[in-house]
Amino acid sequence: MKLIFDSRVLVHKNYTGVENYTKYILKALSKVIDIIRVKPSSSNRYFTHFWTHFILPFKKGETLFCPANIAPIFVPKNKKVILTIHDVAFLTYPKSFTNFFRWYYKILVPINIKRADKIITVSSYSKKEIEKFYPFSKGKIEVVYLGYNKEFKKLGLQKRKEILFVGSLNERKNFIGVLKAFINLKRKDYKLIVVGNFSYVFTINNETQEILNMAKESDNIEFKMNILNSELVKLYNQSELFIFPSFYEGFGLPVLEAMACGVPVITSHVSSLPEVGGDAVVYVDPSSVDDIKNKMQMVLNDKKLQDEMIKKGLKRAKEFSWEKSAKEHIKVFDEVSR
Repeated sequence: MKLIFDSRVLVHKNYTGVENYTKYILKALSKVIDIIRVKPSSSNRYFTHFWTHFILPFKKGETLFCPANIAPIFVPKNKKVILTIHDVAFLTYPKSFTNFFRWYYKILVPINIKRADKIITVSSYSKKEIEKFYPFSKGKIEVVYLGYNKEFKKLGLQKRKEILFVGSLNERKNFIGVLKAFINLKRKDYKLIVVGNFSYVFTINNETQEILNMAKESDNIEFKMNILNSELVKLYNQSELFIFPSFYEGFGLPVLEAMACGVPVITSHVSSLPEVGGDAVVYVDPSSVDDIKNKMQMVLNDKKLQDEMIKKGLKRAKEFSWEKSAKEHIKVFDEVSR
């Protein structure tokens, strides 16, 4: 089987979860199967869309794998198509995206699902969501969990009085809830580190922008963008707490990375996040700033609980790997090729 790997999103300047998944699953698959990697010659977003629909479908190869939510609108009948759909946030949280992005996905995704021979998604929760909005997808979807880069590991660094949030500056990530909870935290000796990118496909309202602007003026809140993995690993390791109260996640890769680095994790009890965190994390109601604040306070004030969460988190993280994910992907590819 000659697998055409669509690496379109790897020409993007800012990486989010989809780009990281594409990067690492490509690396893992390349070690065990024959891959034809293809990508646009330009990072211009209009050209990449043109390339997706008018050049990609005609690349030589038996099977096309599109790992980033969309596939060409037309693919020759003799070519197999496998598509990874990470989530349907454009339907469940439409206000978080630009009008063009929503329109584009609403048209394209159902066409892609009908044409695809198999759909891969990254959690049981996402599978249920896709089937809820697109009932004709039933029987086509396989759940394959993500892995994490082994660069994310416990380094034994001295802990600092820092609380870490990692995620794109998208309202569904609930970074505003994190900012509000931190501002109301009784422990004023801590610093909040916000690591995230703002993609052109995301939008935020005026109230959110005002809170964001105020936070950027605070001495106790620091924003970091476009940092290297090596710096992110250090930030995870030196933080006393990782907070990720997202409203909606297809998987939630930062939770896995944080556990692997030995930092206590607080995350949401909704969407896919319990599938990732298991019994190793503390859960919150993402819609309650008080609950987020109180759980942060609880973990920071309890050293025994922190040690227990770190131990459980390290054990939980070992259940996930890109090598394991690649094997599950290959099972899907083989099923389609037969």
